[in-house]
Amino acid sequence: MSKLREVKAKADALRKQLAVLDKLTGGASERERDVERKRAQRAATKEVVIPPCADRARRERLEADDIAWLMHYFGPECGLKDPFWYEFTTQQREMISAIRHAILFGGDQAIAASRGEGKTTIFERLLLKYTLQGVLSFSVLCAATGTLAADSLDTIKSAIEDNPLLLADYPEVCVAVLALENTPNRAGYQLVSGERHDTGEPYQMASSKFSWCGQEIVFPNVPGSPAAQAIIATRGLDSAIRGLKRKGRRPQLVGIDDPETEETVRSAEQAKKLEDRIDRALGGLGSQQKVVARVMLTTLQNRNCVSFKYTDPEKKPTWKGKRFRYLIQPPKRRDLWDEYVLLREKEFREFSAGRSRDEHCRQSHQFYLDHREEMEAGAALANENRFDGTVLPDGTQVEASALQHYYNEVARLGPEAVAAELDNDPADDENAALLLVLTAYHIQTNCLSGLDQRIVPEGTVCITVGADVQKLGLHYTVIAWDEHAAGCIIYYDFFEFLTESRPASDCEVLILEGLFAWHEAQQQSPFVSPTGEEHFADLSLIDTGWKHESWNTQPVQVFCSQVGYGAFMPSKGESPYRRPQDSARVIIGDNWHVSFPGGAPIAVMNSDHWKLKVHEGFLAGQSDDGALLPGALRVFNPPSIDGRPNRTAHLSFAKHILAETWETRFVPGFKGNRTGWWKSPKPNHYFDAAYQAIVARSMRGIGVLEATPLPNTPAMQPTGREPPPMQSVDTFKRNRW
Repeated sequence: MSKLREVKAKADALRKQLAVLDKLTGGASERERDVERKRAQRAATKEVVIPPCADRARRERLEADDIAWLMHYFGPECGLKDPFWYEFTTQQREMISAIRHAILFGGDQAIAASRGEGKTTIFERLLLKYTLQGVLSFSVLCAATGTLAADSLDTIKSAIEDNPLLLADYPEVCVAVLALENTPNRAGYQLVSGERHDTGEPYQMASSKFSWCGQEIVFPNVPGSPAAQAIIATRGLDSAIRGLKRKGRRPQLVGIDDPETEETVRSAEQAKKLEDRIDRALGGLGSQQKVVARVMLTTLQNRNCVSFKYTDPEKKPTWKGKRFRYLIQPPKRRDLWDEYVLLREKEFREFSAGRSRDEHCRQSHQFYLDHREEMEAGAALANENRFDGTVLPDGTQVEASALQHYYNEVARLGPEAVAAELDNDPADDENAALLLVLTAYHIQTNCLSGLDQRIVPEGTVCITVGADVQKLGLHYTVIAWDEHAAGCIIYYDFFEFLTESRPASDCEVLILEGLFAWHEAQQQSPFVSPTGEEHFADLSLIDTGWKHESWNTQPVQVFCSQVGYGAFMPSKGESPYRRPQDSARVIIGDNWHVSFPGGAPIAVMNSDHWKLKVHEGFLAGQSDDGALLPGALRVFNPPSIDGRPNRTAHLSFAKHILAETWETRFVPGFKGNRTGWWKSPKPNHYFDAAYQAIVARSMRGIGVLEATPLPNTPAMQPTGREPPPMQSVDTFKRNRW
């Protein structure tokens, strides 16, 4: 330690002597030398020498041919991760020609191509080409969201920063950008020297002030550069776009990449907003003298989406819509491909850990190789290069052809998804309108009855209730029906039980008591007509879904037996529903039946069928005279807030109604695809209650098509059986405890 202190002391002494010597000789201090060194470093990054184009003749020759330009600057030697490694297909050449025409001559172009066909990459690189040439001075990239649009801008920036071929022939842009060394703020004070690209005259220390970050980039202002001060901006279609203007310029071109979202695909209101934004906000971005050109790149998801409309020349003729298929001509031996798909689906279901999926699916692969000539006969594809040729450990390829890849996707995603995503020919789904139109906004805004809650409309012939019981309480929906089965939801609510923080095994009695309390509350608060006449529910169906394994007796059954099966009946939904055989021991109706297990009645319902009726009811409109169409559903007008309409009312109710979607999905372990209602984690209790109320309407003999009178509900019991013995709550408690 003593030696270390001595060394430090000597170093301090030497520094003091050096400082004295600097003063005597006029030399710079260490601090001054550090400042000077940093100043030199800044100057080195600030002052950039732009070399001339490596081959001017080559650059001009390639700029005259889009395909040649793309294949040279973005071919296998470009150094990027996604080069164009095969010759462009006929469809891709058509895309290139259509995009070029829109850029040079204006107008609109809508292109629907297979997912993964490279349409976005082609557009991004053509946009860069015509910006570097000086044809485009202001372009806007639009996507469904701002994040997706920013991804396209990052791809264009990467092409400039990481492409040695562009660096050689477009140094006025690439060298200036590379000099930033990933420090965008240097672009604000960069000085450039070199020879002008247009005239060859020299320039010295010219400011190239530009921008290379954020949601838009401005190209370096290098003297003589065709792309000087060109702008490429990004915007999400969910953000403000109208009136976009930069440096006194209006956009010349708008690229619209995959504009659809889940909301616009499934919602007519959202789809209309998107269409208005494309037609009005984007269509009005041009200048007074020139209309902005628009190019849409998309993949169709169904026949009601916005993209389907824009690629249909009959609906949007000015957009010159083009739809490209993956499978141009199907193979002749469809039977062999059906067998192949079934075999591959079987392999999916039997997939086990320890091997990749591709290694596991070797039996189906061998089946294809054994019958390849027959299976490929007659088929025509747009792109023969689209398959995974990776070699597996056993020496075989993952896929041997693009046709095999197509049918692998059929096995993985289902034929409906492949028809949309790859062939841009979505199936004509009979439920498409249902999935597209019904939204919370539609229910809140377009489905109001004009009556206050608990008011029974004139012409009501029946009131039914559907109830969904959980541990904490009961969600119920009350619907008043006219003779044509048009319904008005006059009330819905959640009735809380005193079961919070109690274990499920202790809740049976509390749930039963809660049901009786709910019944008493209903009796004390009747519904009223506009004239003041009191009304009560004619039939209530209560779901028996809540139960606990330690109890054999169901509270709902006991409650209904106590208050009488004439007005209250236990119910249970089934999916898939199995209609029982005709028998004296069951009562069969329209997609429901009443059975008598143990002598007590229970209504068994086709839940898939009746849930569709809920959605269809909210979508049903009115006749010319203003009357609701048969089966239509409306909901009471919400109370106003301080005299103003309550815009958020019915939102929770609507979300319950929309908590499930009717879709076709691939199900591992299931034989192929399954079409049905798919639940989300969101609550759906009012949805269940609403469809049960519709079933109760059917049980009371009120149908959309015609009335079907049924035996009197109180007498619903199998021939030769006595009704179950009535049981008091006290007896129930005694038996349970």
